[in-house]
Amino acid sequence: MSDKPVTVIISDLHLGGGAADPGDDHVYQNNQLCRFIEKIPEASHGQVELFINGDFLEFAQVKPEVFKPISSKLWCSQDESKEKLEAIIKGHKDIFDALNEFQGRSNQVTIAAGNHDVDLYWPDAREKLKAVIGDGLKFELGKDAYFRYGQRLVIGHGHAYDPANSFKNWADPIDKREQRLEMCPGTLFMVKFVNWLERDYGFSDNIKPVTALARILWGANREDLKNAAKILFQILYKNPLVALGIDKSGNMKGFSRSVLGELQTNPIFLKTVTELYRKACDAGATTDVVKQKLNSEEQVTDFLKELLLRLEPDEWLPLIGAVGGGSLGTDSPTHLSIIHNGILNDKMMLRQRANDYFASGIPEAVVFGHTHQPDEWRGLKGDWDGGYFNPGSWTRYVDLEKAPNLTIDDLKNESDFPFQLNFIRVEQAQSGKLRADKICFEEQSGEKYGATPRPSKFMDGSA
Repeated sequence: MSDKPVTVIISDLHLGGGAADPGDDHVYQNNQLCRFIEKIPEASHGQVELFINGDFLEFAQVKPEVFKPISSKLWCSQDESKEKLEAIIKGHKDIFDALNEFQGRSNQVTIAAGNHDVDLYWPDAREKLKAVIGDGLKFELGKDAYFRYGQRLVIGHGHAYDPANSFKNWADPIDKREQRLEMCPGTLFMVKFVNWLERDYGFSDNIKPVTALARILWGANREDLKNAAKILFQILYKNPLVALGIDKSGNMKGFSRSVLGELQTNPIFLKTVTELYRKACDAGATTDVVKQKLNSEEQVTDFLKELLLRLEPDEWLPLIGAVGGGSLGTDSPTHLSIIHNGILNDKMMLRQRANDYFASGIPEAVVFGHTHQPDEWRGLKGDWDGGYFNPGSWTRYVDLEKAPNLTIDDLKNESDFPFQLNFIRVEQAQSGKLRADKICFEEQSGEKYGATPRPSKFMDGSA
């Protein structure tokens, strides 16, 4: 693919089914994306590649009833993904028309898949998007990162480095036997728990990555929500401390080990689990069968996944709460330390990956997304033309580093939170080096939580 003189990168738009879809978190009340596409200066001369860097389309939440689960490891069939895509296109016809017009001026639109739109791997989904955006539409699939200007610009969504949202076979995540997509644990938790949670806490699905939401649940006054976080940590990590972002030497045992211990010593708990096992796995199971089937931490972890997949949270949350608050150890860290350390891990994880690329001596700019947290690093002295950039999302979000005491009750009203619609602009400067900038198209403070510090550059040239 030939490089355009200017590369414009946006990420994490999460387009759903439009105004009627509660799972659509994209900021669109004033036609922001359409106006942005129209105002890209060089686009009138066909000089721009618009690179949409993952999670453009919110397959994970639009029309949740379409997804017919058969396994905690498998996501949509091609027909299910097509039905979701049709709802997205219908809900945002103006956006797809704007992309079509943009590409019609000899510009390039490129869409890379993220963890929320792995559905782009289906051929029918790509053909449908080409039909509405234009045959020139390009897709980037199958790799953790993509390159422009030789290898001097690196672009990756970033989910590959997040255990909650990574895939075992990102190069080809289609299960050929079942003809379904692979499902990452984060999607399972999002579809089967977060969609339920946002009935009362409307902003909960905007907290990204999903492990950040789990850290907030950990601090909830409700023991069942706290333990829901433990489930997520358990299905992602052999040692939950990794997810919490704290020293592995702490005294914390896995949640599955606690469940296993209760099964072996508490007949009342065993009876309760047996009832759930019958609903989720085997209608004829006895208590003896359950003790045999759930005889290891790995088997318990697989059972927790099946509970998430098969049953409503109202059915399994009381059981999880019954395990008790001490199941992560008596020396568990405070909620504040979990939030703080986890935020640093999320942000530094991608900065470290960018540094890995810089260490090769070739890349001049690296762009990731995924975390919904805007970021910019121009070298140790801040004087690089390039560097590492994250535009953040085109949804309302919260700067978790500045709100470490955020509670589950704070997530009730979306209007409390800001949006800051950033993009990354990259071009080759007269010096021959790449020049990259994080630029804000539009922002709005929330009623309770303000925006992050104002960017140094705005699309209209103001500061």
